[in-house]
Amino acid sequence: MKEELNTFFGIFSGTKDAIEKFMNMLDPVIQNAKDDHERLYYHHIYEEEEQRLSRLGSLIPLISKFQKETDDRAFSPANNEFNKLLQELNLEKFGLHNFVEHLDLALFSFTDEERSTLLKELRAVTYQDYQQVKTYLQEINDMFDTDYTDPHAHHDEHHDHLAPQNFQTQTIQTPRRKGFTVGSLL
Repeated sequence: MKEELNTFFGIFSGTKDAIEKFMNMLDPVIQNAKDDHERLYYHHIYEEEEQRLSRLGSLIPLISKFQKETDDRAFSPANNEFNKLLQELNLEKFGLHNFVEHLDLALFSFTDEERSTLLKELRAVTYQDYQQVKTYLQEINDMFDTDYTDPHAHHDEHHDHLAPQNFQTQTIQTPRRKGFTVGSLL
């Protein structure tokens, strides 16, 4: 469990910094929005990430506390504080998922080289972090023989919907259908 806690600490400390960079990018966009739609759109994303920062402010010290724990009994489902840690970690796994999507949404609008480069870097790291957190949480839940099922697993049932994409060259391809045309019927 110590290895996982060290990884969680690194991931969520890095996430906190990434969210702050992202929010700093969004702030002037919100302040100088060209219309109410743009302002509301980015303000909504900003507020969600602001709430995550608040949760991370509680989660990171809690992880740190368990990193220093030497009594194995502290890592028991019977320990309410450990249960709280696991609940917060599961919540922040979903937060990472949303953050990847927020970065993807921003990539559609922020196409200038400076911002798109930063967004792509943040997205790559966040996506890797999300995959690692997902894996560790599944292993931890399996360790305690719970009936835990990832509530978002259905999103990835047929493919990983958060898999990295190239937003600069992404096009929608429609398959060519063979069929009857007016000309082929004559």
